[in-house]
Amino acid sequence: MYLLAHRGAHAQLHENTLEAFLAAAKLGFDGIETDVRVSADQEAVLIHDRVAPNGIPVAALTRRELSDACGYPVPTLTEALDAIPSLLWNIEIKTPAAASIALPILQRYEARHRLLITSFHHDVALAAARALKSPCGFLNAHKPVAINTLLHAALPVANLRTLVWHYEVLDQEIVRQTNNLGFRNAVYGAGTPFEHDLCREFGVHALITDHPEHCGLSAAGAKHH
Repeated sequence: MYLLAHRGAHAQLHENTLEAFLAAAKLGFDGIETDVRVSADQEAVLIHDRVAPNGIPVAALTRRELSDACGYPVPTLTEALDAIPSLLWNIEIKTPAAASIALPILQRYEARHRLLITSFHHDVALAAARALKSPCGFLNAHKPVAINTLLHAALPVANLRTLVWHYEVLDQEIVRQTNNLGFRNAVYGAGTPFEHDLCREFGVHALITDHPEHCGLSAAGAKHH
């Protein structure tokens, strides 16, 4: 099971920053999950929230203005990929507008980086899968009534074979069914040691976590098995 640092290792650092990403690498994570939005000056910026701390939408601020509002330098997608080329990067594209900026960047980097591109906007994930050779996936915050309705759009696209679930809707039977159909499952939102262990027991391929202490990762970067 791959361990991905959710927005970097941010227990004592600002999330989605180069410092948090480097800390995750030092801890021994297999990869990093981060969020891409687009700023007013058309930069692919790494920030989760739609609205900045000053109450202004991220899309209405330049990168410099966004950094001033956050109180730290907000990195760009390019800066992050250049800083840590060795880890798996799970890039969550937050909006269709961000996709138009991020996908050309990812096309330039995918030959030398391990990427997983995901989105709650399933049309964006489909567009990413068609534009890239890298693995892509659907983010899901709810359990579908029928798994076939979720998989129907993905099946014709060979590199769209990842499903990312919130822990609240994690379902062992869905994991079994989708694994049997050639899909890989990832989970975010697990909060306790038991929940982390359950993900492993269910056969989840990747765990996107805020809790290295529940994953056998030490401060020295060693994995304990």
